[in-house]
Amino acid sequence: MTTAEETGTPDLTAIRTLADVVRVHAAERPDAPALVAGDRSLTFGELDARSSRAAHALAGAGVGDGDRVAFIDKNGLEWFEVTFGLAKLGAVNVSVNWRLAAPEMAQIIDDAGAEVVVVGPDFVPHVERIEEGLARVHTVVAIGGHDRWIDYEDWVAGQPADDPGVVAAGDDVAFQLYTSGTTGLPKGVMLTHDNFFAGVGDIAAQWRFTTDSVNIAMMPMFHIAGAGWSMVGLVHGCRTVVLRDIDPAAVLAAIPAYGV
Repeated sequence: MTTAEETGTPDLTAIRTLADVVRVHAAERPDAPALVAGDRSLTFGELDARSSRAAHALAGAGVGDGDRVAFIDKNGLEWFEVTFGLAKLGAVNVSVNWRLAAPEMAQIIDDAGAEVVVVGPDFVPHVERIEEGLARVHTVVAIGGHDRWIDYEDWVAGQPADDPGVVAAGDDVAFQLYTSGTTGLPKGVMLTHDNFFAGVGDIAAQWRFTTDSVNIAMMPMFHIAGAGWSMVGLVHGCRTVVLRDIDPAAVLAAIPAYGV
């Protein structure tokens, strides 16, 4: 039987929750590349620190164990910072389908009971249309800034980089992703840490990821195909190239450019 050391694949037994992904790799390989998106990149050490800053910002907005936070934007580094930040608080990422109309987004945000919304610049008009009707939302954070809402970068950058230290249980919910609603309104599917890592463990060998691999994340993160696939690469400690959307020309350019 080959060992993790021989294959170059980390021992996944040390990674039991989403927060462990950055905690473990940042401790063992802080300078290893984690994410690249356009002209921006983060090492595992930087991603760990940025996600801790995001966790403190979220905690300052009242987010704690089991709370839901809605995220509305196409793929970017911010999604990963917020996702791992939430995991470090035991809170839950509700990535909203950005293809929906504003009232449909409102239904999901309300159904999830989210009190904080993080929104990207392309979808600010959607949230502006529905914000007065969002019964529980008290904080909106805008990636790229806004004249009334908190600017994401300012919100995160001013926080301490120390890990809040919350340790989630395996049966705690990590993601709440919504169905397409083909038989009624969309339904929130709750994916626990155990659910996710059981799947990763079962199929990781077939995908043959190692720390030297280069993954590409282009599917939307509001779907498990996007969120799940991007996390699998990070679990194995390899660099993940993040494309904002599925652009065939960009995909074909990224594969040889990064050695995907």
